[in-house]
Amino acid sequence: MAEGRRKLAITDSIKVVVKTPAANHPVCRGFYQVEEDSLYVPVYPAGKFFSYLDSPQAGLDIDREGRLLFLHVHTPRRQWEVKRHSDPPINSNPADIRFLGFREKLPQTRIETASDQSWLRLVFSDSAQTSAYALADDLKIELTDNRLLASIWITAIEEDRAARGMAAWRKQSKLNYDKSRGQSRYVRVEVKPSSGMK
Repeated sequence: MAEGRRKLAITDSIKVVVKTPAANHPVCRGFYQVEEDSLYVPVYPAGKFFSYLDSPQAGLDIDREGRLLFLHVHTPRRQWEVKRHSDPPINSNPADIRFLGFREKLPQTRIETASDQSWLRLVFSDSAQTSAYALADDLKIELTDNRLLASIWITAIEEDRAARGMAAWRKQSKLNYDKSRGQSRYVRVEVKPSSGMK
């Protein structure tokens, strides 16, 4: 932790509920919108928007059941803190994560990334003891022992302009989801390789 930086308090964080995941595991992808200098992270399949959790750095859109629909990072990537000796969790069990609290403020958020900006971590608390879960492909959630939100990892990010890449990804996701109904596993979407951002 950088000298002088306030430790993020565990008690400030958002409480969640962990449930057994559905057969069709959701997918997500991070799209950095160059014109807006912000990161959009859609989750598919997505329900109907009901409420949000928000902070000056990021916002979460959630449905009536507390499922994550969309994540928006307002902070430009030039302000993301580079962590050279940090990697996303490797061992993370799939889970259906439900966020509690509607129209609430997210706690103070720290934004960390790799040197090539291929992943991003939103840190909500500096708890040393956490468990990792896969909410969707390329979206990891770390929770404290008390089921409080510690961090969110977006592990696939690509640069996008005029939201064209995001639109193509959503279209392909819908096609794959329609084909996978009745199967035991969701078909992973591959629009193009994600190799970080320039």
